[in-house]
Amino acid sequence: MTRIETNTENTLNRELQTRLGNVSESNQQYGGVIISYSGTLDTTSGDSILQLAEKSILYTGGSMSEMKKVCKILIECFQNVSKHGWIDELGETFLSLTIEHNPFGYQIHCRNIVDLEMASSLKIKLNEVNGLNLSQLRKRYVDTLCEGESHNSEQIGLGLLSMAQKSAGPLEYELIKQDNKDLLLFYLTVTVKR
Repeated sequence: MTRIETNTENTLNRELQTRLGNVSESNQQYGGVIISYSGTLDTTSGDSILQLAEKSILYTGGSMSEMKKVCKILIECFQNVSKHGWIDELGETFLSLTIEHNPFGYQIHCRNIVDLEMASSLKIKLNEVNGLNLSQLRKRYVDTLCEGESHNSEQIGLGLLSMAQKSAGPLEYELIKQDNKDLLLFYLTVTVKR
């Protein structure tokens, strides 16, 4: 039986191809794109991506510390997509992902589809996280850990706080309107410096 590509899958595949086309040749001396994936997110695909990431980062000369940071960020990305990503008519959640090695270190580019409500919530939370310095991030992380993550959708989750602590600089994001007015493409970029 041949699988028919859904609109969600089609959108994420186009975005991945665009990203791959935009990676400049100057980054090739650093490895450029070392992993790319576009498809459903489930336990099997997540585990496979993590195994590939570990090997690829070490192969490109990354340290064990860099590899662990990138993999921890990947796990948080997977959990956020699984928990908050849009589920299509077949009951699947899709993501598109690249890991790039550049002169600064590693960049994780994660893309998935979200609905309007989730987009609004993500924007508020990411803006708040990006406004915190490292000591404020640590304090907020510990406070959230001690209080336990509530079901309050306005509270910043441990995943975003953890990613922000491990990244170099802000969690860059973009929300792009889709043909379906109720859905947006959520594009997150996290940088792990050398």
